[in-house]
Amino acid sequence: MIKTPSASALPLWKDILPSKLRTLQRALFAAGALTLTHGAVAGISVLQPPKVIDGNKPFVLTLMVSEDEHASQAYALPDDLVIAASADMTPPVQVHLRRDGAGPGQFTLQRGEFRKVTYSAELPRYLRGVIRIETVGVDASPVLVAVVRAKPGQEQVADASVAAAATSVEGGAATPSASAITPGASSSPIGIAPAAADLINTPRLSFNEPMYFAAGNSGGNRNAKFQLSFKFRIFQPDDMRSRGLIDNLYFGYTQFSLWDLQSPSSPFRDTNYRPSLYYYLPDVGIHNSVLSRVSIASGLEHESNGRDGPQSRGLNIFFVQPTLTFGNLNDYQFRISPKIYTYLGPLSDNPDIGQYRGHTDLKLAFGKPDGVEFSTTLRKGTRSNTGSADSMLSYPLARLIPGTAGYLMASYFYGYGESLLTYNQKSTPQFRIGYSLSR
Repeated sequence: MIKTPSASALPLWKDILPSKLRTLQRALFAAGALTLTHGAVAGISVLQPPKVIDGNKPFVLTLMVSEDEHASQAYALPDDLVIAASADMTPPVQVHLRRDGAGPGQFTLQRGEFRKVTYSAELPRYLRGVIRIETVGVDASPVLVAVVRAKPGQEQVADASVAAAATSVEGGAATPSASAITPGASSSPIGIAPAAADLINTPRLSFNEPMYFAAGNSGGNRNAKFQLSFKFRIFQPDDMRSRGLIDNLYFGYTQFSLWDLQSPSSPFRDTNYRPSLYYYLPDVGIHNSVLSRVSIASGLEHESNGRDGPQSRGLNIFFVQPTLTFGNLNDYQFRISPKIYTYLGPLSDNPDIGQYRGHTDLKLAFGKPDGVEFSTTLRKGTRSNTGSADSMLSYPLARLIPGTAGYLMASYFYGYGESLLTYNQKSTPQFRIGYSLSR
């Protein structure tokens, strides 16, 4: 570690220090090195920036320099600070932040004093959504910020967390505040969960419907079923709060298979492929003391089993699916999610599917985010005594085995058409147990 002299020794240092060593010292400062005297541990930390920042303004990062160990300590801070910034599915890029304010980069603190030094720079325009910021040359944990870039004429940001950060060098000793600040005092009585409240932190690639594998042996029928499901946000907008059609357009894909474990060679009975293109808004902004969230999804969906001949099945639908959440998002909650759809185009492979499946899937769920949850999807065909119930009971595996992920699950299916191939056949009730990545 290079030691810098105290302020009183600087004239003598300049007379003795060779010119090449002075050049090396300037280079280290420009690279973002933080140096101090007497070999002491520097009391330098990075302050957490606001959770949501205005991308149309320079990004501001604040270093807190404090002295608690020595009676007097000199510090030398660089003019440039380098950070590595990366967004979802975007490689990191180095950004050079310039020190703000007219104050000196070298200063001395007495015991109990502190000084805030801010650095700022424009972030690259292609960085959108949630951005990971990691300082280069400063031993500090990386931070996540959500970048919002409002369109011209909409610069005013409603969220108070996008308040402009201070851009001057300030210092002094800690003094009591004139008024007490109580964190959490202004939170919603519903109890917004931190991960759920900040919906702009939703990753670009995420789960869509539950992903699971389950097996069972009901009525002498040993079989398994599994499902893969994900969604991908096609376009990442400048302003993550946008409700525009293109800005919230998703491609979804779900694949469901029934696996016969009893027959020779264990063949797959049926596999259903379900791609979709739809508009999805995770929070429309409607809530009160009872209703904590409303989301909406609407678009086109295709479903087929990829077979030909008499076993071929296929359909296309247009659907609208609101989801209403009641209760505490941190605790027990109840969700109602009706998926209302109409069939599009010819149904030559399965012309009477509406008589067995109907035109609405009603999903009900009750549970706790970090605890047990029961969910069921109900269908009612237009023909009497047709329809189905597909239920799942799940519990976080990490509560049983720390360090794991996903959920232990038990499922029960009763009714018509567990797969598309048997849409007009009533199955023997099936009970299975297994593992789910999402629910």
